Amino acid sequence: GHAYYCAVYDLARSGHATGMPIDPSTQPPICDDCVLGKQTKSSVLKVQVGIHASRQLGIVHIDLMEHPDVVSATGHKYIMDLIDDFSSYPWSIPLASKSD
Repeated sequence: GHAYYCAVYDLARSGHATGMPIDPSTQPPICDDCVLGKQTKSSVLKVQVGIHASRQLGIVHIDLMEHPDVVSATGHKYIMDLIDDFSSYPWSIPLASKSD
């Protein structure tokens, strides 16, 4: 995502940022992703197919994501997302490297 264009224009007008090639007198182009993000979506039916956990942490779904261009202030480059199949409880764990 990106910052709201008014915030970027205010930053450019205030002179607190250098090297920003922005003309504050013009409106920015329409961002197709922002338009799509503001559209409402119909809800998806939760149909469970296949084997499901009969107790908490019986089955845990894990996804490891890397953000190669972004490192957090604490040095984390990866995010491990976990979802408990029984309760659908999600949580995320920041990781500095894949081996953590």
